[in-house]
Amino acid sequence: MKICISGGTFDPIHNGHIEIAKIALSQFELDKVIFMPTGNSYMKSDVTPSIHRYNMLKLAIEGIDKFEISDLEIKRAGYTYTKDTVAYFKENYPDDELYFLIGTDTLFMLEKWYEPEYLFNNLIFIVAKRGDADSVAKANELKEKYNADIRFMHNDVIDISSTEIRDEFENNSYDEFKNIYFDKKVFEYIKENHLYKEMTDAEMIMQLSKELKDSRLMHTFGVIDTASALAKAYQADIKKCEKAALLHDCAKYMPLDEMIAICERNFIELNDLEKKKNSLLHAKAGACLAYEKYGIKDKEILDAIKYHTTGKPDMSLIEKIIFVSDFIEPGRDFSEKLPMYRMIAMADINLVCMNILKDTLDYLESLNEEIDPLTKETYSFYKKLISER
Repeated sequence: MKICISGGTFDPIHNGHIEIAKIALSQFELDKVIFMPTGNSYMKSDVTPSIHRYNMLKLAIEGIDKFEISDLEIKRAGYTYTKDTVAYFKENYPDDELYFLIGTDTLFMLEKWYEPEYLFNNLIFIVAKRGDADSVAKANELKEKYNADIRFMHNDVIDISSTEIRDEFENNSYDEFKNIYFDKKVFEYIKENHLYKEMTDAEMIMQLSKELKDSRLMHTFGVIDTASALAKAYQADIKKCEKAALLHDCAKYMPLDEMIAICERNFIELNDLEKKKNSLLHAKAGACLAYEKYGIKDKEILDAIKYHTTGKPDMSLIEKIIFVSDFIEPGRDFSEKLPMYRMIAMADINLVCMNILKDTLDYLESLNEEIDPLTKETYSFYKKLISER
């Protein structure tokens, strides 16, 4: 069989991708085109979560003959290398002829890909016209240097860019967006999942009000107020602290199996205790949900959500603020020490972290509960830090 891989971030998939693949299918008499959305790419950062890019692609090719989709790369932990993908196909389909569809802009980048010699030895590159680059000269150079097999498509230039589409989303409301770039189902998916436009705080609160109990929502508002006050006291980024506080419990009522699934999808390691305790797992799941559903890509915010329950050794200032705020917010009344901790927090955040961690450990030990090792490590770190001052 003649199999062609069409790889990329597809962020988002658009009509240009589909049309080019159709032309390649016809001109080179391919048996199938496999769309391969990237996972964790070392070439690009700040991309839309893979689950959304995969779902959009699936909708875009639905019902198109000889088009398939693969989740091979988005399920691969770590960085995504085309070389590994090609090796998989060569091992599992040794008798098939393997093609790879690229644009002329990518042609000029191929030598920077991981192990380009392997790619040129095992792939036939189909190049679609894009832009005004001197692609023929570059192809001849690669043929001379690597004995590469590079074949050009006969197609009109399709001037659609995913980057330009994202910019248009950013500058317009969903209702104002000119929906001429992709299938209606893809557009509806983008709109439904708030992609390419960061949700406003009001939209986030509206969504959280549907997913959290009233008491948990009031706790969240208390954490926001406390985090804002601590951010001002310690000259931290107030907006980041408030955003992390708003979303710190976003996964609180997620079913345990869904929490595990979203963590695994985002390559978050879980220990055996986390896999059976919602009270622990909701923090890591919350960071993943904040990334996938609420569009948060700032690592400081995500890490503050991730560690707000256990803490971690040597927390960043924002991580400490959210960890402490979750414990001392005004609605909390489970300890007679809370008024004292609220005063200490405004003057010595490391000291209050140590005391909160000690109280947490003492409480769990009194209940004969199994304790997450990270909480013990975090307490040891801050106990030593305070003792050495």
